[in-house]
Amino acid sequence: MEEFLQHFRSHSRAEQRWLSAVFEAVEQQLHPLIDASLGLSVARLSLAVLSKVQTAVGGDAADLPVSYRFVSVSELLRDQRTACCSSLRWSSAHYQEHARGAELKLPGYKALPRDNLLLIGCLCDGRAAGTSDGVWRVRDAGASVACAMLKSSCLWLGRLMLFPSWNYIPHDAPAAGYLELLDPPVCVTLEAMAFDPGGALSEVMSVTRAAELLTQRCEEQACVCVSGRVSVVCPPLVIRGKQFFCLVLSEAGSSVPVFISEAKHQFWRQCVCVGQSVWISSLRVCALQGLEGRRVLTDSCQSRLHPQLKPQESCEDPDTHTDSISADTQLCSEAASVRLKRSTLISFKGMVTKILNAEAGLYEIDGQVGLCLAYQPAQKCCGGLRPGAEIQLHNVHFLYRASPFAPHVVLCACLRSSLQVTAFSRLSSKVEVSGSHGPLQCLLLEKNLGASQYLWLCYCQNAVAERLCPRWVRAERVCVVAERLLDFVCDAEQKTQKKRNIYREMIQEPHQCPVTTFCVWWPSAALWSVRQLSDWMRREVWASLSLPSLLPPSAAHMTALELNAALSWSVHEVPLTDVSPEPLLLVGVLELDSTRATLQLRDQTHALSCLCVSTHQSGARTAHINTAWQGCLVCVRRCTLVMERFMKTRFPSWKHLDQPTYITHKHCRVYLQLCVEDLTIISPSAAMSRREKPSDGPESAKRPRADEAPERPLTPAACVSVLLRLESKQGVTLQNGSADALGLQPGFVCRAACLGDVQCWSSDPRNSRTQERERHGDAQEIDLHFMGSCVRWFPVLHPGCVYRIIARNTEDVSVLKAKGVSARGGVTQLSSPALLLQPQWRIHTITEELPDAQSGVPALMSVSEVLHSSSAPEIVSFYGVITQRITLQEDNGTKPKIQSLTAAGDASVEQDLRLRLTVQDAECPGHVIDVYVDLSCGPYTLGLIAGATVSVHHVQRRVSRACNVYCRSLPISCVSVTDLTSVRSRSAVAPSPPPMMLLGEWASGRAQRCVLAQVRGHVVCVLSLRLQWTCSLCGSIFRQSSCGRTHPPCDSTSAVFQTEAKVVLEDGSADAHVWFSSDTVCDLLKLNAGQWEGLQRHVKVKGHVKVYTRGRNMGNLS
Repeated sequence: MEEFLQHFRSHSRAEQRWLSAVFEAVEQQLHPLIDASLGLSVARLSLAVLSKVQTAVGGDAADLPVSYRFVSVSELLRDQRTACCSSLRWSSAHYQEHARGAELKLPGYKALPRDNLLLIGCLCDGRAAGTSDGVWRVRDAGASVACAMLKSSCLWLGRLMLFPSWNYIPHDAPAAGYLELLDPPVCVTLEAMAFDPGGALSEVMSVTRAAELLTQRCEEQACVCVSGRVSVVCPPLVIRGKQFFCLVLSEAGSSVPVFISEAKHQFWRQCVCVGQSVWISSLRVCALQGLEGRRVLTDSCQSRLHPQLKPQESCEDPDTHTDSISADTQLCSEAASVRLKRSTLISFKGMVTKILNAEAGLYEIDGQVGLCLAYQPAQKCCGGLRPGAEIQLHNVHFLYRASPFAPHVVLCACLRSSLQVTAFSRLSSKVEVSGSHGPLQCLLLEKNLGASQYLWLCYCQNAVAERLCPRWVRAERVCVVAERLLDFVCDAEQKTQKKRNIYREMIQEPHQCPVTTFCVWWPSAALWSVRQLSDWMRREVWASLSLPSLLPPSAAHMTALELNAALSWSVHEVPLTDVSPEPLLLVGVLELDSTRATLQLRDQTHALSCLCVSTHQSGARTAHINTAWQGCLVCVRRCTLVMERFMKTRFPSWKHLDQPTYITHKHCRVYLQLCVEDLTIISPSAAMSRREKPSDGPESAKRPRADEAPERPLTPAACVSVLLRLESKQGVTLQNGSADALGLQPGFVCRAACLGDVQCWSSDPRNSRTQERERHGDAQEIDLHFMGSCVRWFPVLHPGCVYRIIARNTEDVSVLKAKGVSARGGVTQLSSPALLLQPQWRIHTITEELPDAQSGVPALMSVSEVLHSSSAPEIVSFYGVITQRITLQEDNGTKPKIQSLTAAGDASVEQDLRLRLTVQDAECPGHVIDVYVDLSCGPYTLGLIAGATVSVHHVQRRVSRACNVYCRSLPISCVSVTDLTSVRSRSAVAPSPPPMMLLGEWASGRAQRCVLAQVRGHVVCVLSLRLQWTCSLCGSIFRQSSCGRTHPPCDSTSAVFQTEAKVVLEDGSADAHVWFSSDTVCDLLKLNAGQWEGLQRHVKVKGHVKVYTRGRNMGNLS
């Protein structure tokens, strides 16, 4: 060190301390790399380093850059955790100017922070580190780091270099990162250089002559030297552990492929670019077995690469890409209707503005062009592909409208394409590097996916990861789910292409590869999240609202009370296929909701209630939903979106419907109606995977996959179970809970018959086939009580089905034994033994046919039987089709007993809701019955819409004073929707009209006492006619322009004209009295529009007129 410091005695102490640090760094990190034959001492090497540093800094040679600190490679990897840049040639003002310019190009990023660091090392190709991947590396005595350069030379290999300007980009992994060399390195030592042509000197052969040589028969070991212009640089490939790359030399229409397979020549790929002229020596002629013995050139150990420097040497003009894109865009637009299209090979230059998905190889260029690198091997270091980097592409495929979920223009690189970074990014950005193919690219290779299918797969993978991971799908299984969705959307023939031949893709003309042809905007199926669909439904329900369309034709004759009652509830239904012009898919997990007692489709964004039905083996629709659907990851392609509106309005009359200020409150309910046969299982639950599979016991069940639903115990646990058949089910109501629970809890009761004794298991049997021992024992009737969170089982429990109740982690059989109340004082016990279900217990549907499975379950009555059966009990259960739903007026005189359960404390939901459902017989449309339902005692019942087939359980049959039969719901009543077919098709198929009947047959009872019918006859006489103007607010008589009510006075200024007529109708078999209401009296009297308006004006003078028969004359009472 003394010898070295003698040259700087005149410098200050600070500068001498800096010089000592430089000497120590050179001694420890650099001098061990110098060949001993050069005879360089540490002092001489330190002087050489200092000279190069001073030259790079510029300015006065006597000044030393003491602000720069020497850094070793190992220190850089170990201590530098954030990205940084360093340059010996930048002043502070120069750095700030460049930083502002870089940040203006991409406002969302910050410039790389600057560190004053000195980096010196030896350039190598990785073989010293035990690899031969062809990646340049900077090495000192302690470690080595990968680096990327804009331009490189073969002469730099093994030389000690000073790096004036560079960026360091760390990776997520510890002690990992790479360098971006902004400026060419400066050689520190002037070593002796000798011209090495690589083997014996031979005549330099042109590409044209070499192409002719490959077509002739010659010895394969002949060595040639070929000179030409590089037209293709293929990415490096590894086959059977051997790495190689291919480049194509061209000249005057001829081309020859050259394969570089020697390990020590792999770094050549960093030294050549498209458009460069080179000559390569000692090339051998070989036959390529992968291409039917075609002759190619390959390198040998003696081969050398020599660039030919010419003034015109440059890559392809970067401005030519603009014309190519414009022309191709116009062509694609004209052929947008064509399903398949051929891509175009172009060159392109632009700036990386965004990393769309680094693992999938997707980037964004210039803010509008997509770049796909998935068809090329994954790079071990990112190679400078960061936002802000400028790149140049050659031989890339131009795809227009390849996918609706990607930019309109996508550039896809194949095995013939090359990518070169022309300027590194000066911005700080996160780097994601994968040393091997990711799962998406593995799927691409396994299934030979086209570009359109791969882009949709990437979109699907992002959607699944965002909405289902990690709650239901583990991160490593996301691509498996995306693959199954791709299989669901695409047929096998559509997504699988012919077997690939990589050698043909690289060198054959004309070029053919998986992205030569692509599908225009296909697959186009969009994956909406549950939140997206819910938000769309809540917007659509009010955007589609048309108040006049909700009213009947007689709306002009309705009072305010009748008008507002008709507007209080309405429904809007939209098939999922009509939501978007493109196919729409929903992906989510089916789960049971304990608060609403419904089945839900859920993802991590939201949850939507579902009304599901299934198809029985006989073909009939039923509400029987298997419990195995719980936890299944499903894809929904067909369903009906139901949006129910609830409004409170104060419209004075129909003339004010265009004034929304009269709407005082509104909210909606949105849910899905679907059939389970329309669901596609993407990942089954553990119970669904074992469904219908015989087994001798639970031990034979397979272990579920990683992406299946939760509740999969990894180790067997003892449990007990009981087999039972459900005989009846009551509705969910608010009940008094246990002593621990405060207030009322939702609950319901089921009557069941035990098919055997409680059994003990070594592991959970779930829904496996029953064993003989489960059906042995004394059968008894029990009551199952579901309270609190256990009400989630309500939508999957159905009378007549067999279930297995399982209590896990116990061997005590008494926990599943029903307990009765002991009789005292001679009192007879009437209730059955009861079993209170616990939240941790599980229920599984048993699908196998068991003897006497339906015994004890009474058949449902029809509407006709309820109406006319003389032996009908007071509590009846029947089925039918809803034809009308009317919301009943709130009874202001009585306070509702229990508010709606659905959202306690939420003022936006309906409360004290009572309905009148008109249900008609499914076989005899003329037989109808009114059912009065009180929904204030429990959760809201979904699907009570006109056209739905329902089963009504445990309602009270009553007879009115007019001898009309109707039904009224009880707290134990239950209304279930069993068929949605009529709901889906009622817009396309008109409802069945009532039958045509004769009055004589109808009156005699020979027509099975039909309630509704059509009659054709003539009017014999008019018995009475009432014409009246009625105040729309209070219902009093309205005279002239004011209401006639005086106590208390009414200041209403709106009135409606109401009429009523009673006539005698005769059809030849009998006569009958028929009443006509306001909207039909005009046609009855055969008045035209002008006469009808004149009549209304005359009546308005007195307010009302009544005409009635008096013998053969008509009387008038006004």
